[in-house]
Order: sequence, then C-alpha cells, then structure tokens
Amino acid sequence: MRTLDTDAGTALVRFSDTLFGADEHYYYSSAGVFEYDRTTGELSRNPGENWNPERIASHEQLRRPLVYLEMNATKTVTVEETTAVRYTVTGFRDPDSIPFDTATGQITVAEEGFIAEYNITRASDGNSRQERYDLSEVGTATVSRPAWMPDE
Repeated sequence: MRTLDTDAGTALVRFSDTLFGADEHYYYSSAGVFEYDRTTGELSRNPGENWNPERIASHEQLRRPLVYLEMNATKTVTVEETTAVRYTVTGFRDPDSIPFDTATGQITVAEEGFIAEYNITRASDGNSRQERYDLSEVGTATVSRPAWMPDE
C-alpha cells in the first residue's frame, strides 16, 4: 500500500510479505521517516533521512518484479475511467537469470503509462511467491497520522 499526500508533504507505505511474515509500515513527514514493524511492535525513527514525493510515487519499485516477465496483451479494459491494456504473463524472457521456473498472472497498464494493477505468481520446486499491486485511487489522497506514531 502506498499513499502520498502532496498537499501536506506526508506519505504512508506498507510492505507485507506473507512468505516471511513481514508487515512493515513507513510514515514519511517533515519530522523524518518512521518505521513500524507490526510483527514485533518495534518503532524506529530516522529524523535525518531525506525523502521526496517523487521517490514514493516512483514506478521503479512497482516495476522491478515485472522486468524479466514474458507477456502478451490479451484485452482492453477500463481502470479509473481510462482505457488500459491487460497483459497475461506467460513466463520469463531470460529463464536462466531467474531463480524461478514458471511465472503466471496478469498486469494492467493504463494508456497514460501507469501500472494500474498486477497479480503475479512465480514458482519453482514446490515454492511460490505471489506479488500483488492494486491502484485504488487516482487523484487526491490524504495521509492521516498513524495510530502507532508516538505522541509529539
């Protein structure tokens, strides 16, 4: 989950990894970057860490799992009132450079170029890893101060 409030200069990012049991939340503000691990309850603050909205809104982190995939455009769909193309994942472009044997799933890209969603499963030797992303809102967003943040 990633939410960016450009008016207030705050952001909230959540990474959840069910395979390894990680559930980390990051709150970005003018006071620094706060990291909260829901599995351990540990909160850390990095007051000097530089961050900017462009880094939070970047597609680079979203794009990384998609780089080596082989895919075919399968149909046109509508996402957030804009035309998008849905791709079906058929495997890997260079299978020898990937630690997985198979890849399946779908990727949806809006005609403006943004990734609207993906659901990809990579597997090998009985192990699999699923990655999902879903753009839930385009336009204005508000980031509220999380309940896990310490009192000011």
